Amino acid sequence: MNIESFLIRIGVQSLPESPLNRLQALHRAMTQTVPFENLAVLEGQKISLDPETLFTKIVERGRGGYCFELNTMLAEVLDFMGYKVERLLGRVWANGAASPPLTHMTLKVTVENQSYLCDVGFGGGTLREPLPWNTGAIVNQSSDSFRLDKTDNAETMLSRLTGDSWKNLYSLLPCVVRVQDYIPANHYTSTHPDSYFTQGPVAALTTEDGRITLRGRIFRSVGANREEERELATFDELIQVLSRDFGLDNLDVKNLKSRLSGLFLQAG
Repeated sequence: MNIESFLIRIGVQSLPESPLNRLQALHRAMTQTVPFENLAVLEGQKISLDPETLFTKIVERGRGGYCFELNTMLAEVLDFMGYKVERLLGRVWANGAASPPLTHMTLKVTVENQSYLCDVGFGGGTLREPLPWNTGAIVNQSSDSFRLDKTDNAETMLSRLTGDSWKNLYSLLPCVVRVQDYIPANHYTSTHPDSYFTQGPVAALTTEDGRITLRGRIFRSVGANREEERELATFDELIQVLSRDFGLDNLDVKNLKSRLSGLFLQAG
């Protein structure tokens, strides 16, 4: 693990001495600089969770990834720094599935006798900072409010306040999993035709006071006093947004254009 190169990638010049403050700084910086994105899936690449391959992709090539990639990268960094890290597996409810499969990875990190949910890979709803693992407690993070609750089947549900109601995001199994347990879930997520990530481009980053997201042709920018949404009309406009807003320049543009041609034919 080349920590110096990783810190340069996430724009951090120095880290706080306090283990908790250091964890918060890493988490916050990563969600603001390393985009949640599925472009490699649409480029036809195999998604590897090998730490060296992830380092090359995320740090050296300046790309992002989805939960299995981003949270594996964070876990490797935290392991190297001596944190107690437990890997978790869960189900995504945010998309409205009646019985979702196990397709989401998060981390449970214990610092100073307090456990925290860490997740830098949940797109437009991802945590900004580590969330104290205190069920029932409402935690405000900038413009977002999150809550953890126990479910009837002993899973732990993360929900986010949307308007006046709580929206379930994902539930986590009560047991810690091993690295190899992510292999089938990652294969499904990156290859199955029903997977959200094989159907169109997605990308997301947090900002100081909001978020920017891309879903298909819809680009949104939300902040404390603004909310903008527009539909991208052409493939060239998509590439421009990915570069300018998400910092994604090292793309296989030719392959993406071929695979996304239908998306923009619909726009015409």
